[in-house]
Amino acid sequence: MAPEKSIVSMTSCDNYEYPTIQKALRSILSELPQIDSLVKSGQHVHVKPNMLTAKEPERAATTHPAVVRAVVEYIQQADIKITIGDSPAGISKPIEHYWEKTGLKEVADKTGASLIPLEKKGVVERRINNKSYYIAQAIADADVVINVCKLKTHGLTLMTGAIKNMFGTIPGVQKGEFHKIAPKLRDFANVLVDVFQSVRPALTVMDAIVGMEGSGPSSGTPKKFGYLLAGHDAVAIDTVASHIMGFNPHEIITSVIAAERGLGCNDIENIDIRNIDRLQIHSVDTELPSNRILYYTPEFLIKLVGKLVWIRPRANKERCRRCGVCIHNCPVQAMNDEDGLPIIDYNVCIKCFCCDESCPHQAIEQEMSWLARKLR
Repeated sequence: MAPEKSIVSMTSCDNYEYPTIQKALRSILSELPQIDSLVKSGQHVHVKPNMLTAKEPERAATTHPAVVRAVVEYIQQADIKITIGDSPAGISKPIEHYWEKTGLKEVADKTGASLIPLEKKGVVERRINNKSYYIAQAIADADVVINVCKLKTHGLTLMTGAIKNMFGTIPGVQKGEFHKIAPKLRDFANVLVDVFQSVRPALTVMDAIVGMEGSGPSSGTPKKFGYLLAGHDAVAIDTVASHIMGFNPHEIITSVIAAERGLGCNDIENIDIRNIDRLQIHSVDTELPSNRILYYTPEFLIKLVGKLVWIRPRANKERCRRCGVCIHNCPVQAMNDEDGLPIIDYNVCIKCFCCDESCPHQAIEQEMSWLARKLR
């Protein structure tokens, strides 16, 4: 007997007007099995959006508040406790500033859900693959975790979506430490999957209406993809989303590793796509991250001409506001202040692009060698 396919329910959606989002969400969730029994009376539900940075929803760096609100109101019952919270890439201002900028405060005001500062509520140790991960207490205490992620490109992992969004369940400076101890892509991807495995959201909703292309996840350009997705299998959602972006799903190493561990399906042919005709799903012409070329350059060639093929972060002098957030959040202290401008020591830099994630002004750009540009 063949195993049941993972289900991804999705629909076309081209704007963030609340009635449109609410209708689209109800439509896709109605196709998921056991959705009506997802939340039970008296439970604590934590809704985990992508609140990477303190940017307005129009910048497409964070989950749009209309999607978060629709999820909260869908599950809302009188005796259910609902909390909302995420740990940003680098906190340079009070957490209330992030809630205000991203529109989450308005969501809380309209729904009555509680915003939780994950950094202030303690942590719980989870052991995965002989490593300790300290998950935010507020999330560990929840009976149900709902992952409300954003579809974007990413300078290190190529794409950020459902699996990587769970990295924000680790509060504070721990995130930078994992970049430090796992600088290579596959090692860091294993860390991301470890964290995902330790939390395992019961439901994932992906905001792929307007995502990000180019130098994501923070400094790229908003890109209309026009979809809202949902499912219990976050790996399957990332797989479908990578197809929409134009990736070969096997390029997304987090999905590959998660599937190898039996955490979900990364074979699009074995995903049951509902609520939309599979033939209607099309790859959107997307500017993919510059470092994608490294995935297609043979390892022996990279070793041979490694000094000639490189992609690295650099501060844009015109955009930089000299706030020092990137310097403070560099996990290996590769950045120094020179007359207010962050200067990077590339002998120390591990190309994790934490500087880009944490920069509130889109002042970190990707610099490429001439040969890398030629190979692109």
